[in-house]
Amino acid sequence: MPITKKTLVNILVLASLISWGVPAVQSQDKVDPAKHVAQPTAAASEKAGAQDTDEVSEEDKAEEAAAEDAKSVRMMAQNQSLEHYDLARYYWSRWNLKMAEIEYQASIMFFPEMKVAHRDYCILSMFCGHPLRAVAELMMVVGLGEPIPFTTEETIALKQRAAKMHNQQGIAYGRKNRWDRAISEFKWALTYSPDNANIERSLAFSYANKGDFEMAERSYTRSFNEDPSDGYAHADFAFLLADNGGGDKAIKQLSEAVKLEPRDPALHVDMGWMAESKGDLSTARTEFQQAVKLSPKHAGLWAHLGRVLERLGKDKEATSAYSEAVALDPGQDDAKQRLDQIKNRQSEVPQLPTSVENSRKQS
Repeated sequence: MPITKKTLVNILVLASLISWGVPAVQSQDKVDPAKHVAQPTAAASEKAGAQDTDEVSEEDKAEEAAAEDAKSVRMMAQNQSLEHYDLARYYWSRWNLKMAEIEYQASIMFFPEMKVAHRDYCILSMFCGHPLRAVAELMMVVGLGEPIPFTTEETIALKQRAAKMHNQQGIAYGRKNRWDRAISEFKWALTYSPDNANIERSLAFSYANKGDFEMAERSYTRSFNEDPSDGYAHADFAFLLADNGGGDKAIKQLSEAVKLEPRDPALHVDMGWMAESKGDLSTARTEFQQAVKLSPKHAGLWAHLGRVLERLGKDKEATSAYSEAVALDPGQDDAKQRLDQIKNRQSEVPQLPTSVENSRKQS
C-alpha cells in the first residue's frame, strides 16, 4: 500500500517529537578489550621475561597515542559539525532555506552521527519539497539506517557548492552595503575554499568599504600570495593604499597592475593620474601616451596628455595633443583655450632683427 503525503507528514512530525530530546551525538557502546583478550598464565608471564615488558610498554604507548589522535580528530569533526549545524539553524530562522540546507549537509558531512542535524534536515527537506530525502533522513533519526560518511568526491562537490553559495550571498549583501554580513559570508566561503583568491579579494574589498583598512590590506596580501596575476586587484589595493597614506606602496601596486594588464587603457590612465599627483610628470606623460595609443578616439585623454606635455614645457607636442582632442570633440573648450594660450605665448617671444639673424646664419 503506497504511503500518502499526509501519512508521511504525520510520521515525520511524530519522529521529530520523539527525537527532539535525542542528544546531538549519541554515545557509542565501547568494547573493553580486556574482556575479549585471553589472559596470559603466570608461567607464560615468567617466561616472557623483563625484556618483553619493555616491548609491551612501547606497544601500549603507541596504541594510546593512536587512540588519542583518533579522539582528537573525532572531537574536531564534531565541533565543526556543531558550528555548521548552528549556522544552518541561523539561516532557517531567517527563512533562507537554500543556505540552511547546504549547512545541514555540511554538518552531516563533518560528523555523520549528528542525529539532530539529520532530524532538522529531514523536516527542512519536507519544506523544500524533497520527500525522498526526508524519508532517508528520518531513517537516520529513528535508527533504521546507519550514517554513511561522504566519499571524497561528494565532499569536494559539497565544499565547492557551499563556497559558491556563500560567496554569492556575500556579493548580494555587498550590493546592499551591508558590509558586516558580507564579510561574514566571505569568511564562511573561505572555510570551504581557503585558497580561493577571488573570495579573499571580495573579503578585502568588503573590509575596505567598511573602513577597516588594516584587515583589507591583510586580505589583499593573502590573495596575492595565492594568485598574484589579477592586475585589477592590484589596482584596487593601490588606491586603498593611496587613500591611507601609502603613496610609495600604492605606486608599486599600480605599476604591477599595469604590467599584468598592459592592454587596458584605464590602468595606464590611473597610473598617469597617480604619478602626476606625486609630481612625476615624466611617468605621467609615458602613461597617458600609452593610453591614447590604446584608446585613440578618446578626446579627453588627448586633452589631458596635452596638459601634461605643456607642464613639461613641450609646447609643440602639447599643441599636437590639444589639436587631436579638438578634432575628435569640438566641445573640448579647455583644449581650445590651452591652444590659444600657447599661440599667444609663442607670439610674445621677441624676434631677432633680420640683419642679426642673417649674420648668425653666415657665421
